[in-house]
Amino acid sequence: MTDLPPLLAEALSAIGPEIESWMDDLIEEFGAVPLGDEARLSALAGAVATIAATRYRQHCGIFIAALRGWSLEISLAVTPGPLRGIGGRRDGSGEAQELLLGGIDAILRAMVAAGSAKHYRLVTELAVMARLLGRYDAHSIHLVLTAAGHACEDPTWQSGALVRVSLCESAFPLTRAVDIAALAPCGTA
Repeated sequence: MTDLPPLLAEALSAIGPEIESWMDDLIEEFGAVPLGDEARLSALAGAVATIAATRYRQHCGIFIAALRGWSLEISLAVTPGPLRGIGGRRDGSGEAQELLLGGIDAILRAMVAAGSAKHYRLVTELAVMARLLGRYDAHSIHLVLTAAGHACEDPTWQSGALVRVSLCESAFPLTRAVDIAALAPCGTA
């Protein structure tokens, strides 16, 4: 795990090579799901929002902020950056999100059974998500985590539901021809 920030690498060294290997397998399995960038980012956003809302309800913002920092640090260390394609298949996002959430849950259950401390489980969860997000550029990371944060704040969003991330809307400059009603809200007035 040479692509992790020193704090994460140090904390993960305490969990042992078996859990580390399991994390690598989960990341590879998620990466092997045939999805376009937008669908994969949507699955990641849904997983982040579900983890934040389910496990860190009182501290969603802190969890997402930590994930943002570590993901950006990883993305800066990874060269060259992954290609970003606007096209791609949208189907399969839900299955990819379920695969990711189920894999993380299985790792955490194994850690609980082995008597791992809670902070090691938190770091493990952050490390998996940060490594997945760190494969993308800073803009994509921002889109995913912003969408996840909005989902956590939305009283109608339910834990486990997919959170859509749209690369095409953010890739086009605002002009007179852009349909404002189709754009996702980007702030408050």
